[in-house]
Amino acid sequence: MIVLFSLGYRLWNRRVSVDLVEKFLRRQQTLMPTRYAYSELIAIARHFKDKLGQGGFGSVFKGELTGGHFVAVKMLVNSKCNGDDFINEVSTIEKLIQIAIGIARLSIT
Repeated sequence: MIVLFSLGYRLWNRRVSVDLVEKFLRRQQTLMPTRYAYSELIAIARHFKDKLGQGGFGSVFKGELTGGHFVAVKMLVNSKCNGDDFINEVSTIEKLIQIAIGIARLSIT
């Protein structure tokens, strides 16, 4: 009985995390995130061979989109399956993008 309750709680908790992430992504107007299937990410990051760095939440790999644009692909590692860490990571990236756009505008004017 305890095992079933524990398993049920873990599945429910994981579903809550997924719902939290989905709601967050729908609210993101400035980033306009593009969704990729895991199989597409493997192709974009060339099987995660070219590691650029390592952070607190996971590794960053060099990737290339179909049009030849280079991108960074971050593989989040989270043993807790917690959507909050993902949301924090995306929020941080969004702030960095806004700062980079601000710097670009300053250099143009």
